Amino acid sequence: MKIFKNYTLVFSLFGLLFLSACGGGENAHEEDHAEEEEHSENALSVELSEQQMEAVGIEIGRFSYLPLKNTVKANGMLELPPQKKGTISALVAGQVSDIKVIEGDLVKAGDVLATLEDPAIIDMQQEFIEASEQRDYLQQDYERKKRLLDEEVGSQREFQESASRYRSNEARISGLRSKLELLGLNPEQVLEGNISSSVPVRSPLDGFVRLVEINKGSYITPGKHMFEVVDNSELHIDLMVYEKDLHRVKEGQSLYFRYANQPKSDLYKGEIFAVGKAFEQNPKAVRVHAHLMEEQPNLLPGMYVEAMIVTDDETVLSLPEEAVVSDRGQSYIFIVEEEGEEDVEIEKASDSGKDQHHGTHLRAIPVVTGTSEEGYVEIRLLEKVTEESAVITKGAFFVLSEMRKGEGGHGH
Repeated sequence: MKIFKNYTLVFSLFGLLFLSACGGGENAHEEDHAEEEEHSENALSVELSEQQMEAVGIEIGRFSYLPLKNTVKANGMLELPPQKKGTISALVAGQVSDIKVIEGDLVKAGDVLATLEDPAIIDMQQEFIEASEQRDYLQQDYERKKRLLDEEVGSQREFQESASRYRSNEARISGLRSKLELLGLNPEQVLEGNISSSVPVRSPLDGFVRLVEINKGSYITPGKHMFEVVDNSELHIDLMVYEKDLHRVKEGQSLYFRYANQPKSDLYKGEIFAVGKAFEQNPKAVRVHAHLMEEQPNLLPGMYVEAMIVTDDETVLSLPEEAVVSDRGQSYIFIVEEEGEEDVEIEKASDSGKDQHHGTHLRAIPVVTGTSEEGYVEIRLLEKVTEESAVITKGAFFVLSEMRKGEGGHGH
């Protein structure tokens, strides 16, 4: 009987040990699973400080709808119509006595850009005064000779000579007056004795001084270029479209373009207003002109551009190519996560007397990429994300690197 009790006690102890081992195993499995889920969640998110984002040039933007599938690619240049470009030359020879502008200055039509001095300018005004003073005498002589001729007591030859002198003087006065006005001098003030030794060089249009080609004291001959003034308000795009694509391009179509080496991935919008009717020989392409849909102060004449002419209205969800990274065979983008209210309340409650410097929370979203054009790529989301979400548009590779560092902190 005593032996039986001992066996019962031994079996009971083995049973308790077995149950304890099973329970401990299940708990350990649950803890490992929870830790794995936590690690998986942490592996898809990261927090970057403002300093980190500024240091590597990370940019935050939004999704775009762009026509990446049905477009014609074209290259060209930003240009101005000839009415908005002014090349200012000297009308008379003279020495530059003053320069009132520098490159980049904003000027109005009629503003004085420089002044020229020369003795010939004084001589011209003297000739105008002398010719004007002879007018009364020559006119009276002409009228007297005509009256005598009409009364048949005067000579026909004397009348013709008087008429010739009078008309020549009138022509001389008219020519000198026009020259003075063309040079920017007031003929009436000259007749009052206000003779100027210099003439102003004025801007023919509103705009910016693009080029200054003179120095103070330099001698300028007639026709020499002195300044160039441009008005960028009617900047347009000149594109070259090749023969194979010409049948798809027509007036009224929209286009998206970017200029070469621009710091951001933004696309600007334009609209075609004219299609050329002749081929350029080198390259063999037709010139297409497009308006800018909105004024852009950072766009200047002469910039090279790359454009997508929209031939179909179908658009797709798009992001710059720098917004997409590939990791272990999967493409990702990164969206900016808003802090939850609970997190904000906790942060306010803790260390309320200290300044808090919070980072930007980023989460990786798996995507499938499609068509790419001009630095943009089609995006198909694999998770539910609002299209108004803030998303990393530049610097996604750095974000991925920081996220991988976070993975390295877990041992599995």
